[in-house]
Amino acid sequence: MRRIALLALAAALAVVAAPVVRAAERAPRVVGGAPTTTAEWPWIAYLEFDLSANDRWSCGGSVVAPRLVLTAAHCVLEDRRTVQPAIVQGVVGRTDLNAADGTSFRATRIAVHPDYARDPDFDGGPFDVAVIETDVDLPAPAIPLATTVEAAYYAPGVLARVAGWGLTAQGGEPSNALLQVELPIVSDRDCARLDEISESEASKMICAGRPEGGVDTCQGDSGGPLVVLAGAETPDSADDRWILAGTVSWGYECGAPNRPGLYARAATYAPWVASIVAGDPTVWARATDDTPPRVRPRAAAGTAGRLVRLSYRIRGERGKTRETITIRRRAGGTVLRRLVTKLAVNPVGRNSAVRWRIPAAFAPGVYAWCVSSKDEAGNRSAVVCRRLTVRG
Repeated sequence: MRRIALLALAAALAVVAAPVVRAAERAPRVVGGAPTTTAEWPWIAYLEFDLSANDRWSCGGSVVAPRLVLTAAHCVLEDRRTVQPAIVQGVVGRTDLNAADGTSFRATRIAVHPDYARDPDFDGGPFDVAVIETDVDLPAPAIPLATTVEAAYYAPGVLARVAGWGLTAQGGEPSNALLQVELPIVSDRDCARLDEISESEASKMICAGRPEGGVDTCQGDSGGPLVVLAGAETPDSADDRWILAGTVSWGYECGAPNRPGLYARAATYAPWVASIVAGDPTVWARATDDTPPRVRPRAAAGTAGRLVRLSYRIRGERGKTRETITIRRRAGGTVLRRLVTKLAVNPVGRNSAVRWRIPAAFAPGVYAWCVSSKDEAGNRSAVVCRRLTVRG
């Protein structure tokens, strides 16, 4: 069985993808779609990943909080490892990618669902979701996630909608304009039979597609929203609201007959997303990295009674850290002073630093300043010391 990863709106939408060098591997897009706007999809986000000049791809996403965008886990992974946030940028509120409107953002942290299987041979599957923290507040409204209580809204036969800027046909070109398509939800049993997967896997996904094909998501649409209308059963239109039923994950082909696309079922990961939205630091840390950070300080020099800059760089960490800095007469010696930084994200590839006033009572000579780093999961780096020269 050969599965094509990152299926996204391949049958009904022609979705735009920024220079996608590996589109066939990376991102699906809408096939057979019709033009729409971000006014109709205010929560939709466009994401670009620029790992290198020859390794770029794009995906979709959904705003779930003022600074959080939900996307597919496989979009943020490279060789099974989470990419550095520095390579990720995006925009909300921009219908045509050739325009300059909307709100642009960059990623500061990335969390991958802990139950997602980082299979080196296949992208997609259950829990194929990740959350990207942005560097600015997004004006777009957050879309609520469907839960098991709302299962009737995404039952078999219900018409769902999906949108994106992905490929408009299998092996085709991406769309610069946002496209959308309407797809009927397929039962778990039919999903398992048609897509040749187990019913257990199908129950953690949502299948959607038309028997005759022709409309679907495709490369470039991965991570985008599959939405359903809730509240339409009441006579009051004020009850109508769109909820996120799934996230574009994978499919065999874009718009092929009897090959519905698969979407990570929102009800399976809604509690995890809620924990991140609530700011649970443990969830963030476990989802970003399970190894201790590494810290590299630099030698420093200053004058007694004046400020000195103690610079260091954090590596191997994608979440927030807090550093403990100690001043000693020599490495391993008695601690003369102790400083603790605030919990913060350390920019990738840049030095962090603290400014400390050397006590006037410090005699001229060579001291040691030492630093260790602790991430949100409680992983602590080794203590590393460098020379601190104090002048009189």
